[in-house]
Amino acid sequence: MTSKIRDNRQAEILDAALSESRANGVESLTMSRLAQLTGLSRPAIYQYFSSREHVLAELLIDDLADLVNEIDQHISQIGDPIERIRVWVNRSLLYLANGDHSIIREISETSLPDQSREVVRVLHGQFMMSLISPVRELGITAIDSACHMVYSAVQSAAKRIEAGFEFNSEAKAAENFAIAGLLGIQKG
Repeated sequence: MTSKIRDNRQAEILDAALSESRANGVESLTMSRLAQLTGLSRPAIYQYFSSREHVLAELLIDDLADLVNEIDQHISQIGDPIERIRVWVNRSLLYLANGDHSIIREISETSLPDQSREVVRVLHGQFMMSLISPVRELGITAIDSACHMVYSAVQSAAKRIEAGFEFNSEAKAAENFAIAGLLGIQKG
């Protein structure tokens, strides 16, 4: 089997897994259900993924990799650290407020294979590095605390958006709050 066919089959299985999780929750996802959804036999599913947890881990890894790539793409050409932070907040909020994020959050709470857990940890580190770098450039010494506070503001705004508040006003408030807080730490 060529690697292109294998990649296409894996993508097809992952698409089916995400669709099933959207429609019926992560708990409904089984290898048998994936076989039904893809038209493959259950043993064939195991040729691509060793377990349900492996499928879920790949969904989480793909999602985090997309987030890291999107943020890097948007901030790579920006020199001003304040503007990079503003874009980081906005793009992170777009990600967290996306309806699929609740599925990804649910997946992250399941047991993941150790190897996948390490990949997730590395990707999360890359995600946070996009914030750490501009915070460091501002001369803030309590970088870890500052970044966690910014991330908490983004998470809070995402919850408000999920509750029905308007995205643009929540995004602007989160951006302004994060920038004002960082500038306050910088002066302190």
